[in-house]
Amino acid sequence: MSIVLLEPPRPKNPKRFEDVVNAPLSACLFTDYIASILRENKISVEIINAHLYDWSIGQTITRLSKKSFRLLCVHAVYLWEKTQEIFDMLSILKSDGLTAYINLYGYYPTFAYKKILMDFPFIDSVTVGEPEFTILDLARRILSEKNISVEVNIPGLAIRNRNGKVIFHQRPPVQDLDKLPYPARQDMNLYQKKGIVTYIQGSRGCYGNCTFCYLNPFYGQTNQWRGRSAKNIFDEIFKLYTEYSITNFYFSDANFFGPGKPGKERTITLAELILANNLDINFGFECRANDIEEYSLSRLVMAGLTNVFLGLESGDPASLKRFKKHATVDENKKAIQLLREYGIEPTFGFIMFEPNSTMESVRNNFEFLKEMGIMTTPAVTAHLLYHRQTLFEGTSDYQLIVGGTDRSTAASFTGYEAPYTIRDQKVEAFSEVITNICRTTLSQLPNTFICKLDTLNAGTNSASLDVLNNTLITLFDRTLSHFETNAIPYSPDEIREMSRKLIHNVETAMYKKE
Repeated sequence: MSIVLLEPPRPKNPKRFEDVVNAPLSACLFTDYIASILRENKISVEIINAHLYDWSIGQTITRLSKKSFRLLCVHAVYLWEKTQEIFDMLSILKSDGLTAYINLYGYYPTFAYKKILMDFPFIDSVTVGEPEFTILDLARRILSEKNISVEVNIPGLAIRNRNGKVIFHQRPPVQDLDKLPYPARQDMNLYQKKGIVTYIQGSRGCYGNCTFCYLNPFYGQTNQWRGRSAKNIFDEIFKLYTEYSITNFYFSDANFFGPGKPGKERTITLAELILANNLDINFGFECRANDIEEYSLSRLVMAGLTNVFLGLESGDPASLKRFKKHATVDENKKAIQLLREYGIEPTFGFIMFEPNSTMESVRNNFEFLKEMGIMTTPAVTAHLLYHRQTLFEGTSDYQLIVGGTDRSTAASFTGYEAPYTIRDQKVEAFSEVITNICRTTLSQLPNTFICKLDTLNAGTNSASLDVLNNTLITLFDRTLSHFETNAIPYSPDEIREMSRKLIHNVETAMYKKE
């Protein structure tokens, strides 16, 4: 074995619940596509998925130290404060005698490559953007030379030159996705045992250009969506269905639908292929609200569509405009209603607080959530009510906040996210209180309502959840009204005391005896 592709451990971080934003679903097949490209080119490669195997950092070090390989490519995911642990792991491997060349790839290293190469000398290079062919070229160079030159000129690869300066040359993204081999499929029994759906990637990029998203900047492009043909997608699904009896799929696309009429027609063609071949499958996808229309939706539902993640982002017109979402509140409502008419209760991308939030925008968001009946369980409600926009490097909103600020002294992972205070002081104070309440709820839900399911009958558990859910909604409403009608500022002590009292109400509801 010459090359190892590592999905490293993802240490739990009790302070963070925003996995949906720091590890986009569209990244989940990076490693599998790289492996398939390497194997197609007769290069020996092993995937080590420490995250899937639930290995600790120590276990991963032990496993890797027993193997012999020349190139270690690591899918680096941003883990907030825990990110340092992955770099520490790689540093220990090097200190213990690992001689392999180390490369990082993924969303996070794409935008933080300069700081990574400045801060961590044991990292030899970073793949910027789409990884498959950059890593193929790197692997060929590694395997053909005893000592790779620091001046290696591979498009898409960021390295240090002989003077220690970071250099990089852009690689254009793959245009014809049908020419890619299907992603490598490994540990399928373990995925199924863990209840993890089988992912399919039908497209890359997005025809939108939302200010909070770094998808298109990752690919080095703007407003460009690239889709596999319906036949190519169907052939992969058919292979997995017939050879592995897989019936549950999820599209990892950031935007399942392509732009305009051709985008709808492509999805209809895929649905017709599934129906014509009598595949008994279920599948889900992510999309924008403005792409939901009746005819294509009806065909997709007939073909097995059961799950839709809808990128609403806001119920406030001003916020949607700031995000450059190019969608309206009415379009969001119509999409939800149409999906429900076809038996699908969608899940949602939603930003309650952002740097320019006002009391009016927060109220509009809350009323929208209530009107649409979205806040159905404590876990969903807690996430929706406190979710605060994260500003990651690569997004235009990050640039607006950071501007010309010198972040050279920040660690590579802390500088990746731009902290901010909401401009409206009243909203900022309200956000702090609600965050304290919702994070307390989320941190205690697993112990209270998941681990004890075996000891509670369904009715009691459901009733307890309803009490907690209604408490969260009521407390948000009352606290919002309080902030709307009272002057500020509130001192940090006052915010803590207000949070303490409200958390007590939540905990009372959480442990209330029926």
